[in-house]
Amino acid sequence: MTRRRRRHTLFYSVADFITAMLSWACFFLYRKSLEGAILDWSILNDANFWYGVVVIPTGWLLFYSIFDQYADIYRLSRLATLTRTFFLSFFGVLFLFFTLILDDVVTNYKTYYNSFVTLFLLHFILTATVRMVLLTQASQRLKAGLITYNTLLIGSNQNALELYQEISARKKGLGYKFIGFVDINGQEKSELSAYLPALGQLDVLEQVVRDYNIEEAIIAIETSEHNRLREILNVLFDFDQVLVKIIPDMYDIMLGHVKMNHVFGAVLIEIQQDLMPKWQRLVKRLIDIV
Repeated sequence: MTRRRRRHTLFYSVADFITAMLSWACFFLYRKSLEGAILDWSILNDANFWYGVVVIPTGWLLFYSIFDQYADIYRLSRLATLTRTFFLSFFGVLFLFFTLILDDVVTNYKTYYNSFVTLFLLHFILTATVRMVLLTQASQRLKAGLITYNTLLIGSNQNALELYQEISARKKGLGYKFIGFVDINGQEKSELSAYLPALGQLDVLEQVVRDYNIEEAIIAIETSEHNRLREILNVLFDFDQVLVKIIPDMYDIMLGHVKMNHVFGAVLIEIQQDLMPKWQRLVKRLIDIV
């Protein structure tokens, strides 16, 4: 990941911390108002206030780091992020409700429900709004070509040529910076070489990925070359930073292990290297230790 993308991703997590801090601060004032306290600057002398605005946001970041994604904001979908933010906010607030809020002394049990809804709305609306703004800005940078990923095209026949031409013809891109292509069948001359440099054949794929710091690999091989797919994936899956995509005609081969990715007319299939989410791996690790 480039320094710029790393900085923007860090800012995204800092924004989550700040919104969690603001939402809890507002909720703290709301709870004080229910108690009939006078809301003035003396609130700042309350140790519980400072404890909450530091510890609670830290807990949210730990929660997000397990169940959410802080790897690269330029790979995040706004719709998926909004949906994930809603459910994580709900379950996070539910945990806070049973650990912190339920101990409050109230005269009416409706106050509990009001407190839960208030904290949930404060946290979700603030977090979701800031996230959508940041992800929209990220999407605009991506489409403007300010952020790019070193991309390798694997294949040299008609499928690879048509895919490259289709993506290149778009006025708005998604960050593809094609470094070159790797030939699969060992042919001496390829039409694709008129557009991209030929970086070698399959036996040098691993070296190409290392030398050119490849971040995305698009597999666009012919049906007759499907027998090479396992060999290609075995090499690419040794690199955690490489996002692997293939063209749709191989969907039946990878059925159940991929997700569709529509890129301005070019439909690609993204292959997930990690089929087990981070939180499941953590739970499995804890069970193994116990």
